[in-house]
Amino acid sequence: MKNQNHTYALEMETPLGKRRGVLNLVLLGDSVSGELTLFTRTTPILEGHRIGDSLAFQGEMRTLVGTLPYQASGALSEDTLEMEICTARGHYAVRGIRREKGGA
Repeated sequence: MKNQNHTYALEMETPLGKRRGVLNLVLLGDSVSGELTLFTRTTPILEGHRIGDSLAFQGEMRTLVGTLPYQASGALSEDTLEMEICTARGHYAVRGIRREKGGA
């Protein structure tokens, strides 16, 4: 089975306004790995899986005040990503647009 690598330009809604980032996904079967860049810091996806177009993963964001564990879940479509990131500090809506075009 071949890896599918996808890169998404992200926009996350926060109480302080929109934050931009990048999600690099590596999809292999029902496995999800890769890395998330938010707040100008890149961290690996620690554990992830998908079923069809739904995916979920977790990790730890690095912020100015330390690390912040998160859980993310959402849905992939051909060229977009809609997900929610949940942390101890709140729940955040995230939208992504795939940088390279083509089917997921």
